[in-house]
Amino acid sequence: MTELREFARHSEDLAKLDVRLVPLSVDGRQDAHKAWEKVAGKKFPILSDPGAVVIRKYGLLHAGGGEGDSTDIALRTTILIGPDGREKWRRISRSVPDIPSWNQTDTQIKAALAGVEMKQ
Repeated sequence: MTELREFARHSEDLAKLDVRLVPLSVDGRQDAHKAWEKVAGKKFPILSDPGAVVIRKYGLLHAGGGEGDSTDIALRTTILIGPDGREKWRRISRSVPDIPSWNQTDTQIKAALAGVEMKQ
């Protein structure tokens, strides 16, 4: 949620870069809708993938990773996909403290758009 709030705060910056944000969650539609209203401030859509179909295709399923149970969750990931449909950059955060700051993400996005390869 922290990262979604930051993206919402910087939605105009993303728009200036011609970047569209499309978060994807294993949560059901109702929970995704709540996050869209309360966390994202209705600034961008949040897609629901409760069967993790798309999440699996990107190799981002953390099977049994839910807190205290065996619920499947998605790895916290930011992926930049270019207009050609190809992945330009990916950042997987293994824990909440590992989530990059907005400045780090912004730098990575700008570098990827410029065709500069940066290390994580």
